[in-house]
Amino acid sequence: MDKPTAPRRVVVGNNQNGKSGVLFDNANPHQHNRGGGSTIFFNEIWTFENCPIDLSDHKDAADRPMSHSPPENGAHFRVIQSDLENTNIIDQKSADDFFASMNVTGLSEKMDSKKHWNMHRTRTVDYGVVTKGSRIHVLPDKEIIMNQGDTVVQLGHFHSWDSSLGQNEMLFIMIGGDKYGD
Repeated sequence: MDKPTAPRRVVVGNNQNGKSGVLFDNANPHQHNRGGGSTIFFNEIWTFENCPIDLSDHKDAADRPMSHSPPENGAHFRVIQSDLENTNIIDQKSADDFFASMNVTGLSEKMDSKKHWNMHRTRTVDYGVVTKGSRIHVLPDKEIIMNQGDTVVQLGHFHSWDSSLGQNEMLFIMIGGDKYGD
């Protein structure tokens, strides 16, 4: 897949005089390929380290090394864009190495699985919305087709996402969690 057109990102806040103003308005500059031959692109929109956040800090909070999961006490918002994916061309070692390199916070864990090349879990609560197309939510023993408009709440379970149904897009808000339920 060629790099998709990044979504427009508009960030607004208060200027030094306390007036509302635009801080950033451009095509999202923080777009990363998932690696390993995948057609998945992460668009990192905004991340914060702790809650409550300092709303007076106007630096670009997405301008940081790619991290699969948010900071342990923070959250991040991302848009995931995928094209039709052929899992037969995934280089598993390269994909696993890339996953390890983006596990900056240590909140992500891989699971060896014959079911899908990217089976993992994150110690997070994730809110996901399919905004374009359809995507398959792959669990170790079940698959759930998610269509445009469908939402998912993920509570630290092993899963993956399959893009074999074609081009799709999802929005995710990921918030650091405390412990798994196992």
